[in-house]
Amino acid sequence: MDHLETPAVHRMMTSPAGRLFTSRVFETIKMRSLPREFAVVRARAAADVALGEGPEAYLREVGAPPAPHLHDRIERALAQYAQVREEYDETMARWDSVFWGGYESLPDERVAIERDRREISQERAKPSDIFGFLAKDHLVPPVKFQTPDPDDALTRWHHELAEPERLYAFAESRASEEFPRVERSATVRGPGTVEFLLRFTSPSPHLSDKATARVYEPADVDGDLPTIIFHSGWGMFDDQLVYWPEEEYLARTLAPAGYRVILPDAPWHGRREPLGHYSGEPYIARAPVGLFTLYSAAALETGVLVDWARTEGAPVVGVGGVSLGGTITLHVGGRCGDWPESMRPDLLFPVGMPGAIDQTLLSGDLTTLLDIDKSLDAAGWTGEKLHELAPLLNPPKTSHLAPDHVFSFIGSRDEMAPTRTAQILLDEWGVPQQNRHEWDCGHFGVVANLIRRDEFQQTVARELDRATHDVQTKTVST
Repeated sequence: MDHLETPAVHRMMTSPAGRLFTSRVFETIKMRSLPREFAVVRARAAADVALGEGPEAYLREVGAPPAPHLHDRIERALAQYAQVREEYDETMARWDSVFWGGYESLPDERVAIERDRREISQERAKPSDIFGFLAKDHLVPPVKFQTPDPDDALTRWHHELAEPERLYAFAESRASEEFPRVERSATVRGPGTVEFLLRFTSPSPHLSDKATARVYEPADVDGDLPTIIFHSGWGMFDDQLVYWPEEEYLARTLAPAGYRVILPDAPWHGRREPLGHYSGEPYIARAPVGLFTLYSAAALETGVLVDWARTEGAPVVGVGGVSLGGTITLHVGGRCGDWPESMRPDLLFPVGMPGAIDQTLLSGDLTTLLDIDKSLDAAGWTGEKLHELAPLLNPPKTSHLAPDHVFSFIGSRDEMAPTRTAQILLDEWGVPQQNRHEWDCGHFGVVANLIRRDEFQQTVARELDRATHDVQTKTVST
């Protein structure tokens, strides 16, 4: 029977040639390429709302200066993209009817439509061949900023600053009275996996969309499955692309071995990309408020997924993530004490994350690469005013999980998620040294090591097994 397969790019990444992706040279090249990469997807996001309105309106929407000499080329690009968008819309309508609409389909049919969806979703999400010329000379900015006024923001959020649980807590009464109903899609076969989607109304009062996640289980499910919920990094398109690293190095690696892996879409990412923005853009564009809005929503959504996994029989549930996902993980660990017990994870696996977001906004490499510093300065954000938001931006200085239930992986030369801030927070949490792993690399080297090495996957599997054994032993003894 047919099934989804591992993309060739992942096989290349894990081959001997993939060692290049852990080098300092690659790290430098990748960092320098980021503004152009995000300018291309900014150009596409603008096209989603400016099709049919002409080059002048398009340039205004994209945030670029007037360019009369490019009008003819822009017209052709928009016409080409309109065809891609039409094919995407038609494919998504078919996909929705198969996976959510109750349409009776055969397993091979679902594999075929999922392949079609991934291919056209990627063509729509990252049309470098169509809009690359606009990004080449930085005509298009990488972010269309909507930076809030600092005084307005500090006034708007003053209650939450005094009581962060207003933003991050999932009260017992709210959980029982308004707990989101989790819907489950039809399944599709992967390489040794059964895969499906979950969706539910986000429990965050500051979002109005559906939270979504992709779930991976063994092809032959036998018994209750230890589960890990793992969040991707900022700007990832998740399963809107043919190749999603977390899917391959974690989900399709652990699930065939007897685990359940849940990969959520963070707010504004992947399937939750807002019209007129690319995946994750509001997080940066609305900084610093966009940051803690995402952290709080993603943390609460993680609590819902933890509870769902337990209702499915998971004996233990871990939560992890890389980069932005690692920050979400730290917030979950530091905030979950206010949640119902069924929503609290048993283990944490933060990867490549900073420990202080206010400091990272001031000094992290991404801040200068994407002109976040210029936007903050222009709006009047000083270091002192950013620090006033620390109770909402930064993970708490204490964890509600035992220190020996936290397992971290960071890069010793990471300047995008500054290593020192992570080390300080792990010290404050009391995480044992044997639970801390440092690779000699920068930020993108962390991701490359996750892909190429099996140290992280072995740690997750070992600790899920150990915690499961402890639960089972305790159950028998009582």
